[in-house]
Amino acid sequence: MSLCVPAYQAERHLGTTLESLLAQRYTDFEIVVVDNHSTDGTAELLASFDDSRIRVVRNEKTLSMVDNFNLAVNLCRGPLVKLVCADDIVDEHGIAAQAAVLQRHPDIALVGVQTDFVDDHGTLLRPARGLRGITGRHSADEVVRRIVRSGTNPIGAPVAAMFRRADFLRVGGFRDELLFVSDTDLWVRLLSHGDFYGIPRALASFRIGSISASAATAARSQLGQQTALVRKLSADPRWGITRRDRLIGRLNAYDKQLRRIGLFQLAKMLDARRRRR
Repeated sequence: MSLCVPAYQAERHLGTTLESLLAQRYTDFEIVVVDNHSTDGTAELLASFDDSRIRVVRNEKTLSMVDNFNLAVNLCRGPLVKLVCADDIVDEHGIAAQAAVLQRHPDIALVGVQTDFVDDHGTLLRPARGLRGITGRHSADEVVRRIVRSGTNPIGAPVAAMFRRADFLRVGGFRDELLFVSDTDLWVRLLSHGDFYGIPRALASFRIGSISASAATAARSQLGQQTALVRKLSADPRWGITRRDRLIGRLNAYDKQLRRIGLFQLAKMLDARRRRR
């Protein structure tokens, strides 16, 4: 098992992330941290961890986010992979639960869990998000149709997923054409190699940071990228996407974006309030 942690200017939360990974009940794993040429205290924080399971690689120059994500997975040695962003948290039972599914079912390509949304200080904003309508085992076409109809990413961010390294390399990893939906795009391509299994338990926490790539992406751009992804999926006959699916997804996309903007604004407000104290 390989746990990949791409890190850039990550000193604020990286320690908490690594502690959550080192506390896993599943014991046979490596942690690969790729420091993307950070200029804050990321390198010093990593040097403070003395654990043989952690392998640190520092880039000589700063790569794009997608290139750094792909590099982290390429550097892995384990056949199963979980990518954890440097501000997210994994429940102590999370790795074991997902690995058990992939080890037991070779025809499953992707395993997801529900995630809690927390703010910069770990305060719970929304519990057990994701996997609506796709808990348990589902075929790839069922899940892709759910993605289109949801207007968002029902599987979740990278911290929610686990996959096989061989499949990741086969499909070419993350792509930066549609940055905001690059994880959804990857999930779909992985599902061309097997089924999906959703575990209906909150076994990870996704941090809604006051400053993040998601927060910085304009709502109009996010909607445009979601629309472009749906257009690509609809053009592929193997998924069987209907006009009704697209219409439902379009309506849901507007609603989800408003909710997402509100969530980031809440996180920003809470962070500012704490800083004033």
